[in-house]
Parts: sequence; C-alpha cells; structure tokens
Amino acid sequence: MNPESPLRGRDWRNLPNLITLGRLGIALLLFAMLTLEISGWGIINDRHLALNIATVAFILCVATDFLDGYLARRWKMVTAFGRLADTFVDKIVICGTLIYLVYLTPDLIRPWFVVIIVAREFLVSGIRSYMESQGVEFGARAGGKLKMVLQSMLIPAAMLLEANGESDIGPVIFQALEIVTVILFWGTLVTTIWSAVDYLLFAIRTERERRISA
Repeated sequence: MNPESPLRGRDWRNLPNLITLGRLGIALLLFAMLTLEISGWGIINDRHLALNIATVAFILCVATDFLDGYLARRWKMVTAFGRLADTFVDKIVICGTLIYLVYLTPDLIRPWFVVIIVAREFLVSGIRSYMESQGVEFGARAGGKLKMVLQSMLIPAAMLLEANGESDIGPVIFQALEIVTVILFWGTLVTTIWSAVDYLLFAIRTERERRISA
C-alpha cells in the first residue's frame, strides 16, 4: 500500500470499514442459520447442518473483526464511523448469538449469564460515552480484550458441542470439548465481571484526577 493510496484517507468508505459492513452481512447469515436450527432445518444424516454453518459464520465474524481493526491501525484509517460500526457489529454478534444459545444450549448458556454479559456492555458503553464527552480518551483495557477473546472462543465451542455428539466426533474429543467449553464459560463470566469493575474504577479514578487538576 503506497502512501498516496486513497484508502489512507479519512473517508468512511475505506477498506476496514467495508470489511466491518461485510461482517454485518455475515452476522445476518449467522442469525439466519441459528433461526433455521431452531426450526429443525437440516439434510439427511446432518440434523444440525445449520448450526455447523452458524459456527463457521461466527468464526468468520471474529476473524474479520481482528482484520479490520488491524488494517485500520496499520494504515491509519481509524474513523468515527468505523469505531461506531465496529462496536455495533461486535455487540450484535456476541449478544445476539448468546441470546439464541439460551434456547439452543440451555444446559450451558443460562439467561442470567446473558443478562450479565449484556448489562456489562451497557455499563461500559455508558461510561465510555460519558468520559469521551468530557474529552477523556477511553480505549479498550486488558480485561475487556481478554473478555472478548474468551467470548469468541466460548460461543463456537458451545455451538460445536451442541451440533456434534459423541458419535460424530468421538467420545474422547467430545469430552475434551465439553471440558474446554465449561472452562471457557466460567472464564468468560469472571472476566466479564472483572472488566466491568475495572472500567468503573478506572473511570472514577480518572474523573477524580480530572477534577483535582481542573
């Protein structure tokens, strides 16, 4: 990419933002497949075809999320539209899929778990909006990044576990996947709560320092 490329401009129609919009299209495929799974759609000998396709679609959403972020930073194409669209798609993909999984995997993804995830997203979004309105930069913190990584691993693991029984992938692999999924579940829960508290304490500390220095 040469320095004069128009992709380096501040126009919202740059490559990372187009990837983000493409990710929204993949998310629509994801939700369509999850809806078909609930409806019992499949083909002979593959009852859970839709759920397996949904798993692939979710993994593509996660992969392209890392890609558009990397390109935006690497090529200095970060825009206000991109930040807004990226956050919107992230929350739709994660929260939307978890809501479906309450129905599809009731033994693992419970309603209270999804409420905690969604409440944390509302809390952090509200804190970020307030701090940035005060002129304070409020980027992602370590806890939030770790929470996103664990969520992005938990969801496809839960879908694979539901779609493929012991007879499909073998008892040893199935049991290993089951253990990993449970670990990811509790890891996601702990990091979600931890990151919410971390963001809140950071905001309180930053606001106190800002008022003292004012």
